[in-house]
Amino acid sequence: MTNKTIVDYRNDPLIKGPCAIVAYAQRENGKRPAMEYIEGLGRSEWAKLAKSFMKIAHVGKIHNRERFRKLRGKIYEFKVYPKVRILCFQLGKTWLLTHGFGKQTGDTPPRQIERAEAIMKEHISLLK
Repeated sequence: MTNKTIVDYRNDPLIKGPCAIVAYAQRENGKRPAMEYIEGLGRSEWAKLAKSFMKIAHVGKIHNRERFRKLRGKIYEFKVYPKVRILCFQLGKTWLLTHGFGKQTGDTPPRQIERAEAIMKEHISLLK
């Protein structure tokens, strides 16, 4: 028997479509950093993010690199201009949002990618 919390993101998706599901990744402490970040966004930023989430859920891909791109390994980035970034990874048909941040300049900071990788590892460990 384990004392770990069982995570079933299929019962708590942000958006569910015919091609994919968009949900929040969970840390071992139960927190969902992407949810906390997104809840703090303004209506305009949330609407732009929701449009991208709907597209990936209903089409399965976003071809516009200005809105969605692979960063490193299994980590991808949803982008809303001018500065909102949400990092994520994919498990099967599900895109799990790790966290968000306000990008200031240049490329995505390596520490943000490392944070996404850490959240991904924690989330996957909860599924075992």
